[in-house]
Amino acid sequence: MGGIPTRENNHVQGFLFGASLLLGFVFLYSANVHLNNPYSFLSHVYSYGVVSERMGIVVAAILPSVQMVLGVAILFFPRLRPFGFLFAATLLFVFTGFQFQAHLRGLNIACGCFSNHSDDPITLLTIGRTATLFTIAFSCCYVSWSKSETKRMANSPEKTDQ
Repeated sequence: MGGIPTRENNHVQGFLFGASLLLGFVFLYSANVHLNNPYSFLSHVYSYGVVSERMGIVVAAILPSVQMVLGVAILFFPRLRPFGFLFAATLLFVFTGFQFQAHLRGLNIACGCFSNHSDDPITLLTIGRTATLFTIAFSCCYVSWSKSETKRMANSPEKTDQ
């Protein structure tokens, strides 16, 4: 069962591969935008109004590099993908929450996800985009972890039938 390719296994592999490309490039693109204009990104971090001045500097200094490493890990290191998907899902969940709270508070601010300009305001569409990316990352996390658990169980030396 483990080594025999099946239609279901091909679909799962295709989903994980496609999602890896999507998520990897999304994180690399976002990191590139933020690294190319760190002061603009810092301004976006502050505009959400959820972190102190010092914490904003820390977030703006570290997050783009984390996004870059995460994108590279998801794209080029298949053994790290389950952890990458988990970390990506966590970040995207937090990003979705920040956008949602800003929208509920009526803040007229830029999303700051893929642009350094203020012409990409937070809307239900941007929240939905981030939530969709979260759902993809979470699904990949679930599939890859359950797939590795199934593989571990199949390779287990313990036999239940005696």
